[in-house]
Amino acid sequence: MTVSTVWRHTFLDAIVAPRRFRRVMPQMRKLSDLLHHPGIQSLEVSDLPAPQTPVQMLSIAPGYGGMPAQDLYALLRIVLWIRPRVIFEIGTFQGATTAHLALNSDAQIYTLDLPRDMATDLKGYTSSDAALLQARDQIGGFYRQSNHDGRIHQLFGDSRSFDYRAYYGSADLVLVDACHLYDYVISDSNQAFRLLGPRGVIVWHDLGNSRDVLRALQKISRESRVYHVEGSAIAFHPRGVSLTGEAPSESKENVESMVAQ
Repeated sequence: MTVSTVWRHTFLDAIVAPRRFRRVMPQMRKLSDLLHHPGIQSLEVSDLPAPQTPVQMLSIAPGYGGMPAQDLYALLRIVLWIRPRVIFEIGTFQGATTAHLALNSDAQIYTLDLPRDMATDLKGYTSSDAALLQARDQIGGFYRQSNHDGRIHQLFGDSRSFDYRAYYGSADLVLVDACHLYDYVISDSNQAFRLLGPRGVIVWHDLGNSRDVLRALQKISRESRVYHVEGSAIAFHPRGVSLTGEAPSESKENVESMVAQ
């Protein structure tokens, strides 16, 4: 009801104050998507199982393309809950999130990104998306400063065509945070379900920030349970783990159905 009321006032602005409407519309749509996303359940970050150790945060400004602090905190609460042995990250960028994953776990971390020299098909990319493509030596710059134990393994390739087979069934946590075009999110999510082992979590970033991410997650939620962590742009799907003692959220049939699409 709150979302509906705010939208009515916003559309009134379209008539009486069109300039203000154009200015606030993107933020209004983002807020609306964060508050109202049929099929995706919401929970507070405090609803996640309490961690045994505190979340550790680095003093890194995320900048454009990075993950803001509230999203990192929600992600790391999930990491401390799951205590993964293997993490697969789809979308490295500058490696700030990767560095946080390493700081808050003992996991082996595999992180995949598309370098500029391999970007041969940019159909559908916006200019801002294309601007995020980096040279190989720039990808993961943040984590390279602290990867002294070699637990972070950089992989290069287009997430739609990368050969993931060697990693299938091995990950306890998969982070989907690469290109946010709908087809990419669906393709990356299909691979995430294959990468995830019998116990763990798939995490998506940018619910609310991207309409395509929301559309993809609503499609996925028709087959598999998806939660949104309120106050963040983080969504996740648990497999073989429980929140407050509930049964595992996914049947074998649902897994096979999602992977087949």
